[in-house]
Amino acid sequence: MNITVLGAGAFGKALGKVLVDNNHTVNYYDPFVYPDYTLEAATFNAEAIVVAVPSNVLPDMMLTYPNNLRSLPTIIATKGLRDLTVFKDFSLLSVISGPAFAQEILDGKSATLTASDPFVLNIFQNGQIFIELCDDVNGILMCGSLKNIYAIGAGFHSESENEVAALVAHAHNETERYLSDHGAQGSTANYACGLGDLILTCTSPTSRNFTCGQRLKKGEKLSKILEDLKTVEGVNALKEIDNIKRYPILAEIANLVR
Repeated sequence: MNITVLGAGAFGKALGKVLVDNNHTVNYYDPFVYPDYTLEAATFNAEAIVVAVPSNVLPDMMLTYPNNLRSLPTIIATKGLRDLTVFKDFSLLSVISGPAFAQEILDGKSATLTASDPFVLNIFQNGQIFIELCDDVNGILMCGSLKNIYAIGAGFHSESENEVAALVAHAHNETERYLSDHGAQGSTANYACGLGDLILTCTSPTSRNFTCGQRLKKGEKLSKILEDLKTVEGVNALKEIDNIKRYPILAEIANLVR
């Protein structure tokens, strides 16, 4: 298939690598990485789209997104979205998410990802990538959003492994409750996109969200941290949390980033 990946950052390139390994033709659209390559050129003859742009960039991109592309099979790989509101006019949507650092995929290391549709399994699964299916689209999205927030808290408490372990355990329970409260399936928190990604992001010093928490602990200003790290999805995701006082860990982390 001819597949266009929107976003040529680390994760977009990693997903593109898997697609090429599976004998698909891949084009990238990213005005920051390839400023002279237009969306029209990148999607010429495209049969499917993979969206891997940062969540804070996505709404503006969708404002001018061509109508003819909205009918193509579109796979959302962006983490930090709470729902599919910005894709309301699209007809063939699916989601992919899970514990997978981009560099490890690029290095050929294996990963398990959660996807909402067999179409995703058919184009991504191979000897390196295992795809587990879960039809809870919103639950997968919410897990990808929440784990980034919790990773900020894990980074803040990273001087104590005991505290991080407790945070992960309680965050998993809170994720189940959050999903259930918001029309998703609480059990989705037990998939790779939930518990697996939560553990990875909350225990790895290479996570930007984790690093953000560490730097907040040192007393650095959030504005400086965001300037240095460019994208901290957990900070963006916090803006989408409603009734945050119902979720003690999320509320605590929100106080850290004020």
